[in-house]
Amino acid sequence: MHLYISIVSHLHHSIIINLGTIKALASHPDITVVCRDNIQTKPLTVACKKYHVHYIANKQKAGFAANNNANFLYCKDTLGMKDDDYFVILNPDIFMTNQAITTLVSSLKALKHDFYAPNLLLDNEQLMLDDNIRVYPKFINFLETYLLNKRATMVNRKAGLLSTHSYWASGAFLIIKAKLYQSAKGLDERYYLYCEDIDFCERLKIRGIHFHYLEHVKPTHHRRRDSKRFMTRYFWWHVFSVFRYSFSKKEFEARKSKIK
Repeated sequence: MHLYISIVSHLHHSIIINLGTIKALASHPDITVVCRDNIQTKPLTVACKKYHVHYIANKQKAGFAANNNANFLYCKDTLGMKDDDYFVILNPDIFMTNQAITTLVSSLKALKHDFYAPNLLLDNEQLMLDDNIRVYPKFINFLETYLLNKRATMVNRKAGLLSTHSYWASGAFLIIKAKLYQSAKGLDERYYLYCEDIDFCERLKIRGIHFHYLEHVKPTHHRRRDSKRFMTRYFWWHVFSVFRYSFSKKEFEARKSKIK
């Protein structure tokens, strides 16, 4: 079993280098890291070479889904990723200690499920939970979140997850067997940014596939909330994605993908 980590930088070179997660991941014998630069930056180019990370610079900018799908194909066609290996989608703002990495790898070797989500936290003291696991939203939930700041889809993981399989997990950190990602044709590239993770989880749900929660794997997510900045391009990307997710028919395979 081997892990192939997919990281996409949208001018995130500073946080990627400062956090040091790619350096720690790449030093593990069971892990290969692929970093795709949406806009080529010299610091990230140098850092990836230094840390023995596979670095790819885009010729044209692409969205989150398209970039991760491209990394999947690179892992499969160039690096020889096998069906039973794991493809890991990882945000550039995730921090993992060496202990967290060791715990992740040993857990995957012991459990042998096809789809996982970790217990993301917001601080290194492990006091605040990220909301990376939520209940599937309806369109009204998006409106209530924006207009009334309601948090109806949030989950109190300290109280334990129910066995209803009504949850989706954030694309900030997802672990998927390569054969499952391939069969679902990866992320739907109709989404440029936002909601592609909800869509992906729901498409797998159609086949009765749900993520396994790794409660004891606790990375830190140094997140930003660009979509909350009203009238920015991030805001509009979020709006378009919400409409697409809310009103499009769900199928197991991605409607648009370079993975065939």
